[in-house]
Amino acid sequence: MSARTNTEIYRPFRGTLGRTSFSFLALARAGIAAATKKKLPMVILFAPPVIATIIFSFVVYARFSLEAGATPSALGGASPAAAIAAGFARTMIDVRQQIVLFHLAMSVFTLLVISWFGAGLIAEDRRLGAHLLYFTRPLSTTGYLAAKFLTLFFFAALVVITPGFVICTVAAFASPDWAFLKEEGQIVHQSILFGALWAAVWSSVMLAISSLFARKTFALVASFAAFMIMGVVSVVLANLQEDDRFLLVSLQGNFQRIAAWIFDLPRHMTFDSPVGYSFAIVLGTTALCWAVLYLRVRRMEAAA
Repeated sequence: MSARTNTEIYRPFRGTLGRTSFSFLALARAGIAAATKKKLPMVILFAPPVIATIIFSFVVYARFSLEAGATPSALGGASPAAAIAAGFARTMIDVRQQIVLFHLAMSVFTLLVISWFGAGLIAEDRRLGAHLLYFTRPLSTTGYLAAKFLTLFFFAALVVITPGFVICTVAAFASPDWAFLKEEGQIVHQSILFGALWAAVWSSVMLAISSLFARKTFALVASFAAFMIMGVVSVVLANLQEDDRFLLVSLQGNFQRIAAWIFDLPRHMTFDSPVGYSFAIVLGTTALCWAVLYLRVRRMEAAA
């Protein structure tokens, strides 16, 4: 009797999705809104990137101000010490390297943000049974995955793409006669490209981990363990064997090599390894994560 009643009330969707359906955007907006309701985690997680952005932006601003002869008052105005600082800045502060160092220095905080906001995106849906509602809206597997990916990519972009763009903007306005854009303008799209690649890959990894667990706590612990173990093992092996190629064991090491290639860093700031290997490892890991995601979500859809 109960089964027949459920069948009469909840009829399965037998139509076809419209070609211009963007229902996944509504789910992505809802996910972002739900994640931003808790203010304390956002303050704790985003405070270090914001502080670092301000510091690196000031360093870049000071470099161009000193080069132009307009010494900031914070550096002593027109004192002899300021003249020494101006010469130091011209020779030692490279804007390109500052932006790269920012990306590499913020990698840990980026992973913290991705882990916190991504651990429960799929795991909590399974625990609460929310996916049962999503797949009866109707929402396809692709739409569901796109919504979750966009939600996590949004938060990752805030800490890896936006700061780099801010630093480049400060450099552009601080440089005399827009010299930064004329001489180093390619650094802007290079920074955005690297940040987008970083955010997309790590978001894919985090979503795959989240799909394997039914609780956010378990997914959060697993993500920390995976990120830290890969990084520590690669560094230990590289030091023990005195071979930097062992850094390719971790995604962080591969991204370090990719960053050196994208930003055309000096040889002493990177390690010898074909960049094609790093791209192959990164793209292969991403493909594996999406395969796991698709299979897990298809199983959730079948249960719905």
